[in-house]
Amino acid sequence: MNRVTLKDIVFGYSHTPVLDGVSLEIKSGEFVGITGPNGASKSTLMKVMLGMLRPWEGTAEISKKNAAGKRLTIGYVPQQISSFNAGFPSTVLELVQSG
Repeated sequence: MNRVTLKDIVFGYSHTPVLDGVSLEIKSGEFVGITGPNGASKSTLMKVMLGMLRPWEGTAEISKKNAAGKRLTIGYVPQQISSFNAGFPSTVLELVQSG
């Protein structure tokens, strides 16, 4: 069964932890919403979950394999476009609909 598992994740920027002891499991077919105020580390949590950021401590797995090894098989489209590619001609919806 496919699933995403985080166990005792600790991650931060510089020497300041922003995720401390986060554990969760998302099973195949489940829908999950990650909510919180601006600066609550929602994007950081997603990037650790997808293997884009390596946790200081703990494990992030996708289908029982290290998430960092799955980086090339997972697509991620952020809600906001970064300033370096502000000229991107599509909305997120158009990008997703294009396949």
